[in-house]
Amino acid sequence: MFTMAQPSPSTTKAKRPEWLIQFGRRLRLARGRAGLTQQSLGVPDLSKSFISLLESGRSYPSVETVVSLARRTRASVASLLLDPAELKLETAMNLLHLAAQQDPLAHGAEALQLTAAAEALLPDMPADLLVRAALIRARVAMWANRLDEGTRWADEAVAVATRHRLGGAVGRALGLKGTVEVWRGMFRDAVPTLEKAVEVMRRTKTARTEENVWALLSLGTARFRAGEIDRAQRAYRRALDVASRLRTEKLQGRALMGLGMVEWTRQRLDQAVEFLGKAYDAFEQVEDLAEMSRTLTNLGLVRREQGLYAEALAVLERTLRLKERLGDVRGRSATLDEMAQVLLAMNRLADAARAARRAIKNARSVDDRAREAAGQFTLARVLRARGRRQEAIDLLRTAVDTFTRLGMQSHAVTASGELGLMLKDARADAEAATYLKRALRARDVRETTPALPTEGLLV
Repeated sequence: MFTMAQPSPSTTKAKRPEWLIQFGRRLRLARGRAGLTQQSLGVPDLSKSFISLLESGRSYPSVETVVSLARRTRASVASLLLDPAELKLETAMNLLHLAAQQDPLAHGAEALQLTAAAEALLPDMPADLLVRAALIRARVAMWANRLDEGTRWADEAVAVATRHRLGGAVGRALGLKGTVEVWRGMFRDAVPTLEKAVEVMRRTKTARTEENVWALLSLGTARFRAGEIDRAQRAYRRALDVASRLRTEKLQGRALMGLGMVEWTRQRLDQAVEFLGKAYDAFEQVEDLAEMSRTLTNLGLVRREQGLYAEALAVLERTLRLKERLGDVRGRSATLDEMAQVLLAMNRLADAARAARRAIKNARSVDDRAREAAGQFTLARVLRARGRRQEAIDLLRTAVDTFTRLGMQSHAVTASGELGLMLKDARADAEAATYLKRALRARDVRETTPALPTEGLLV
């Protein structure tokens, strides 16, 4: 039974607080709209006299009573406690909160609809809510790969938060702006933006938040891709520390995967396997199939680099099953390509060719030219091993052209080197020299760029 507050001398003799009077008035109106009498509203645990005291503002309701009355009158708690202006503000805040909780990739449209509803309900939105709305739009645009739009909304959020001196909001906005820069491949530009975001959140005592973890993860990725491996490791460790304090498994998994990538780059492969294994466990706890799949991909590639081909193949087969469950056709193409490379190393050439052809077929079905070219490169290596050199050369020419056209310089360099060697074996010396010179000219660029697998860490 709910605890019922009784009228006190101070309530009956002194001036009653305005909020209590208004609560009684709103309760009476809500009861009328629901077609209930005072007695029927009170059933089974509140008396008619107590309902009368509440409606006349002569008794304080407990929290449990307010919740129960809202349910019985089919009203919201907020509508019983707030006036229309406050109710609009509260509703707009709730709509933006719901929008921010949506998965921006899977439910971006719903997030934008909720944001638009909040803006329509409250045209004169306070600055902090304007920042929230802009960040929601920026995040949805980013995940939809509309990066110019994402940058514009992130800049808008930074400008509004800065103009109104909303310290914590400035940090959050800068964090998302830096993340968009990472997605654009502007790694060196992203570093100072993200460092400032982290510093602002530390200074405004909002460092123990998920937004700060995301900023640190993005900072780690930016430094990693810029070749600053030690600094990347420090950012990932800080992210892991905050995520662990917040007990957010997904963010812990992201940080652990980043640390695994760092160890992989340093060729400390056993440590990389340990971190990636822990990352997988963290993602498994929250049943995030996409992150589980990405982690397994990286783990399989490390196992391949260790020369543990049977283990690598087993891990990649698990990855493929996850990709199929997710309906991720591009991901299936990438995993099949990686399986083909492992099978080639195991000298299972027929199986390797089948896997590479499946990778190409999957890539074509979604018109992914980059993934198709990657599959052609792998299949060419398999065909060369099977003695079918001319077919391999033809495939490599196509792959080099595609990589070059798409601006994928490091891939074009690798494929050019492989093609040059094949042409030299075929005694096509002039053409071979052209491709080998191209590969040699770009070698220094390749060697200063940290290697990332096809499905490496994403922020």
